[in-house]
Amino acid sequence: MSKTFKIVLVCIACIFVLGLLGGIIAFVFTGNTANADEYKLGSDTIKSIKAVVEKRQVTSVSTEIKNGVSTKEIEYKSNNVQDDLMKYVQYLRNDGGFSLTKEMNLYESPSSVELCKESNDTGKIIMMTIDYNSFGYTITIRKGEGTLTMY
Repeated sequence: MSKTFKIVLVCIACIFVLGLLGGIIAFVFTGNTANADEYKLGSDTIKSIKAVVEKRQVTSVSTEIKNGVSTKEIEYKSNNVQDDLMKYVQYLRNDGGFSLTKEMNLYESPSSVELCKESNDTGKIIMMTIDYNSFGYTITIRKGEGTLTMY
């Protein structure tokens, strides 16, 4: 074998190993989110939908911090979208300290519901948006500067 061919093989092997490792890390991270009983954003924790309605299939997870706003987005598949969201939103309002900022209409699909509450961190709020359709929902949680005024 020529030296150039060996270098190419080593590079291909390294790329394969890194890709495999990245896939394993993503699988473990997504699995941990699917099994988590709460979502965490800094000092704030919110009971997860899994803790309220049972485990659902997670199809994607992303986190981001941009312009001082922390964002966590989790996408789920479900065969019981209406039941899941009715129970979860009811929990968030009755026991989670959230208030509706946009009403939910489960007869309209696709649609969304929005909720908000004060953060444990002074001067910050948590906004939760749940976008849903007949096949699942995406929960987006944002934490950033702001205050709530209740009427």
